[in-house]
Amino acid sequence: MSFNLGQLTTSRISYMGLPQGSCLSPLLYNFYVKDIDSCLEGQCTLRQLADDAVVSLKGPHAEMLQRPLQNSLNNLSIWARHLGIEFAPQKTQLVVFSRKRNPAQLKLNLLGIEIDQSLTSKYLGVWFDSKGTWGTQIKYLVQKCQQRNNFLRTITGTWWGAHPEDLIKLYKTTILSVIEYGSFCFHSAANCHLIKLERIQYRCLRIALGCMHSTHNASLEVLAGVKPLQNRFWELSLRLLIECGVSNTRVIENFEEMLSLNTQSKFMRIYLFYMSSDISLPTYNPPRVHFTNDSSSVKYDLFMKQAIQGIPDQLRCISIPRIFNEKYQNVNSCKRFFTDGSRINGSTGFGVFNENSTAFRKLQEPCSVYVAELAAIDFALGMISNMPADHFFIFSDSLSSIEALRSMKPVKHASYFLTKIREQMYALVERSYKITFVWVPSHCSIYGNEKADSLAKEGAQEGEIYDRRISHDEFFHLVCQSSLQSWQHDWRDGQLGRWLHSIIPNVSLRAWHYGLDVGRDFIRVMSRLMSNHYSLGAHLHRINLALDNLCTKCGSGYDDIDHVVWQCPDNDASRALLLDTLEARGRQPFVLVRDVLGTRDVTYMGCIFDFLRSAGMKV
Repeated sequence: MSFNLGQLTTSRISYMGLPQGSCLSPLLYNFYVKDIDSCLEGQCTLRQLADDAVVSLKGPHAEMLQRPLQNSLNNLSIWARHLGIEFAPQKTQLVVFSRKRNPAQLKLNLLGIEIDQSLTSKYLGVWFDSKGTWGTQIKYLVQKCQQRNNFLRTITGTWWGAHPEDLIKLYKTTILSVIEYGSFCFHSAANCHLIKLERIQYRCLRIALGCMHSTHNASLEVLAGVKPLQNRFWELSLRLLIECGVSNTRVIENFEEMLSLNTQSKFMRIYLFYMSSDISLPTYNPPRVHFTNDSSSVKYDLFMKQAIQGIPDQLRCISIPRIFNEKYQNVNSCKRFFTDGSRINGSTGFGVFNENSTAFRKLQEPCSVYVAELAAIDFALGMISNMPADHFFIFSDSLSSIEALRSMKPVKHASYFLTKIREQMYALVERSYKITFVWVPSHCSIYGNEKADSLAKEGAQEGEIYDRRISHDEFFHLVCQSSLQSWQHDWRDGQLGRWLHSIIPNVSLRAWHYGLDVGRDFIRVMSRLMSNHYSLGAHLHRINLALDNLCTKCGSGYDDIDHVVWQCPDNDASRALLLDTLEARGRQPFVLVRDVLGTRDVTYMGCIFDFLRSAGMKV
C-alpha cells in the first residue's frame, strides 16, 4: 500500500486486514463471509450486523433446540478456523426466550468452552430479556438518562438559567434520542415499565418551563410542544415498517407469519394498523445519485438571507422589496422565474410565475410543501429548457429546497424531483445555459413571489394533476399527522388540564412561546398561569399546602391571579401603573387573565408580568 501526501510518499506492506476506516472493508468483509449461512443446520437462522451475529432457533421443547444449535456452532468453529477468524466464547451468551416459569436449560459450547445461559443479553444497544418484558431495557434507559437529566438541572433554576427553548432542544437531542432508540422493540412493554420513561420526559419539561411539580403531565407536553412518548413510539414504529416494506421485506414476512398464528398482542397492533392504512404501498424507491458541484454555470444566491437580518416585522413589507429591487433590478424580467408550493385543506400544489408565462398544478397525495417546492423548480427548469440559452434566475422562498440542491449529497429522501432537477440542471449546462437559484423571503410584498404564492394556492385547489413518482418517505408525514391526531384526541377527551385546554385547545409541535423574543422568567410565569398551577393561595390550598384559599394580604378575597391583578387593595399602587400602561397601549383593563392568555396577546401578557414584578409577587 502506498500513501501520498504532496511530495511525501510512504509504502507499507499489510499482511492481514485493511487500514482502519477503509471504504473497502465492508465490501470485502461481505465477500469473505458470504458462505456463513452454509454452517447452519436445520431451521437455525443467522442475523448479522458486521461482526455481531445472532444464531436463533425456535421450538416447543429443549431437545428440539439442543442438537441443531450445537451442530451449527461446531460448523461455525470449523468454518472460522479455515478463514482465520476467531470467535470469542467469553463474549458469547445463550438466552432462552420463554414465558414458562422454568424455561429449558441448554448445554452448548463454543470451541470447547461452555456458553453461560443468561436471562438477559444486549444486542446492538438494546437489552433483551428472556421473558420479553423489556424491564431490563427500561431500567438501562432510566439509568442512562439520569445523568443527562441532572445536567439540565445544573444549567437552570426556577428564576435563572438557560432559555426554555434551548432546554427543550437539549432534551430532544441528548435525552429523547436515547429513549427513542430501539423503541420499535420495546414500545409494547407494559405501562408499568413505560411510565418510568414518561416520567423522565415530564421531569425534563418541568425543568425547561419552570413549572410547579403539581402541574399535570399532559399540560407540560402541550405547553412544550413535545409529543407524548407512546405517540412518538407509535409514529417511529410505523415509519420503520414503511422503510422495511421497501428495503427489508423480511421484517414484513415475520409479521405475516405471526399474523397467521393469530397472535393478538400489543406488538401486533402496530402492524395491523399499518396493513389497514394507505401508507403500506410506496411506489418509488429512489436510487442514490451523486453529482459533483464543479460547474460555474449553476450558482446559489443567498444574499437576501443576510440582507434582511435585523429588520423589524412591521417594516419587512416596506424594506425587503426595496432591497430586492436594488439587488436584482438589472435582471431581465423575462429571465426571472418565481416558484412556490402551497398546501390548503389537505391538497398540495405549486405555481410558477414569469412575466410571459405562468403555470400551476396539483400534486398527488401524499405530498408535503417541501416536495411541492421542488416540483415547482423542476417545472420552471422545464419551461427554461424551451427557451434560447441564456442566464436565468429562479427565485424560491424555500431555503430547504435550495440548500438540498446546493449540498450535492447523495439523494436519499423526497428525491424524485431532487434527482430530476439535478439531471435537468446539468443537461441545461451542457447546452450553455446558466442558472442562478435565489432565495427570497415569503410574504414580504415581493411581486413575483406573491404571484407564485397565489398560483400555488390555485393549483392546490383546482389545478391539473402533475404526474410524478411517490417515494416511500413521503408517507412519513401521514404517520406524523396520525400521531398528532391521536394526541389531539387524548388532549380533547382527557380529564386533567382542563384550564389549559380552555387556553390551548389544539396541540402543536411548537412550544407556546415559539417565536417570542422573551426571557426565561416571562415564560416561567406565563406557563404557570396557563397551567393554573402557581404559588398563590387558590392553588396552594388545592394541593394541601395552605390552610385556606384567601388572600394573605387583604384577608378577604379568593387568592387567585385575577384577585391579585385586579382586586387586591394591597396592590393599588402597582395597579394604577398597570392601568395607565394598558390605556397607553390600547388595551381594555379588567379582562380575566385566562382570556388574555387565550388570545396570546403578548403586549397584554407583558403588562401583567411587569405588574407582578413591581408588586413583588412570585407566582
